[in-house]
Amino acid sequence: MNKDFFDDYFDDSDNESSEPMTDEDDSQKPKLFTKGFLAALAVCLTAVGAAVWTTVSSVDSYLEPSVVVSEKSSESSTAETDAKVNAPIVSSKPETADTDEEVVFRCEPIKNKRMIQKYSETPIYSKTMGDYRAHAGIDYEANIGDKVRAMAKGVVKDFYHDDLLGNVLVIEHSENVESYYCGLAKTALVQPGDVVSAGDFIGTVYAIPGEAADPAHVHVAVKENGKYQDPQKYMTDIN
Repeated sequence: MNKDFFDDYFDDSDNESSEPMTDEDDSQKPKLFTKGFLAALAVCLTAVGAAVWTTVSSVDSYLEPSVVVSEKSSESSTAETDAKVNAPIVSSKPETADTDEEVVFRCEPIKNKRMIQKYSETPIYSKTMGDYRAHAGIDYEANIGDKVRAMAKGVVKDFYHDDLLGNVLVIEHSENVESYYCGLAKTALVQPGDVVSAGDFIGTVYAIPGEAADPAHVHVAVKENGKYQDPQKYMTDIN
């Protein structure tokens, strides 16, 4: 091969121009990141992100199920709460006369009968017991079977038997004052818890074992703050 052959072989002037490439030539080259390509890529990324978020939310909802409370249940619960808050308070203690009201006996236990023994802290002779002792009450003359009246309004607190006083009925007139009706028949006309007014019949006269030697009568006593008092202290308006 001669020199001319090699010169023709390496001479590319006929195939490509040795002049530098211009801007116009650059515009003809294919571009890798066009605006359309970037827009499509953005849409794809957004779709992928939305799919991932939906999947995560679904998993969370499955792992932590929400508690559904119906409107009806909520209203019922609210109504029950309001009812409990607004419900009146009911005392377990029986109703009595007002604490601040003065207790006044408005009638004698036996109507139109005389008093045969007064209250006495000084010991007096007991025919039945044969000794001297205090008389912590008042005795009213009566016949067996006579009806006994409540001396003031109050609530029947108790009815029991005592070896010396016989059958005893207790009326609570206030938190501090109670009256005792002794020597009644076994069957009372009222029961514990009954509310009575002055003059209501509560029982009938029968017998008092500790005063059996005396004429038939009813023995009434009064306690204030647990201590015996003279019943006449409360008899300011007797009918």
